[in-house]
Amino acid sequence: MRRRQVLALLAGAAAGAPGKLAAQPLAGAGRLPVVGILAIGRIDRQPSPSTRVVPSALAALGWTDGQNFRLVVQEGNGHLESVMPLIEELVRIPADVVVASGATIVSRLAPATRTIPIIMAASSIDPVRAGWAVSYARPGGNVTGLTLANDETIPKQVQLLKEAVPTIRHVGFVKTRSNPVTQEIAEIGQTTAAAMDIKASLGLVEEAQDVEPEIERLRSEGVDALLVVADPIIDNLRERIAEAAITRGLPTAGQISFYADAGFLLTYAPVLSAIHRRAAIFADRILRGAKPADLPIERPSKFVFALNLKTAKRMGLIVSPALLSLADEVIE
Repeated sequence: MRRRQVLALLAGAAAGAPGKLAAQPLAGAGRLPVVGILAIGRIDRQPSPSTRVVPSALAALGWTDGQNFRLVVQEGNGHLESVMPLIEELVRIPADVVVASGATIVSRLAPATRTIPIIMAASSIDPVRAGWAVSYARPGGNVTGLTLANDETIPKQVQLLKEAVPTIRHVGFVKTRSNPVTQEIAEIGQTTAAAMDIKASLGLVEEAQDVEPEIERLRSEGVDALLVVADPIIDNLRERIAEAAITRGLPTAGQISFYADAGFLLTYAPVLSAIHRRAAIFADRILRGAKPADLPIERPSKFVFALNLKTAKRMGLIVSPALLSLADEVIE
């Protein structure tokens, strides 16, 4: 049974959307404007959140594929090496705007084009620090969109993990080995842990066979909880990570809500579907003539705290009524 109290991320998004004007192609006579959706995809070939949400959100804004625009969906097979050919294809077309799902994608797309507008959909790293934008208020280049505000969310994730299991003294931050984008996120987490007088260690995985030995290594070194840094590879490993942690008595915190469904003890995350709907509004505004350099980058304003009581029961953990009362979603 689930209790859901999830509100829309930006409730006023619809109010801020353009009026009911007929969408007009802006790509020149005889050519429909092209909107690309770029995601690394999943190994199980299930659609990515962006490819599920953005097309319908564009349709609600007056864009009909094949009539006044052309939609090109590019999804890989869950592996980073699959991304570059997809990027090259979108640049070759060329797309008139690309919705890029996540910082891993943006970090590869941004160097490939300085002219095609790029809309970040849930980027996990600061776009100004990454050099993709001059500022949040006026990005100044071809990259705009929405971030995941990790500077704010990681401290909250560590705090909730500590509240769920007050005996925690040593947190392992698990990330992928090959993705430099997640290094900054792990460092923010380690700094946060140190400020709370919690020891921090780093765990690195890349493939399914890495999960068991690496989590066992962390446990043997005294780690008593895990915070898993999300990226497309981790998305595909989340169930394996959750199970390996549960069998070793390690409570887990995740950065995306669907990690709770995979067996993580808790997650604290923005509402991805709302972020992707907002990304469609960015695309709509650009197709109607706005410049990405002038569209302020946004942070999510609504976050969801999910608790998995099935996982807590398997681990013999008792969740306090105070913490339970804070949860927006309870899996039981």
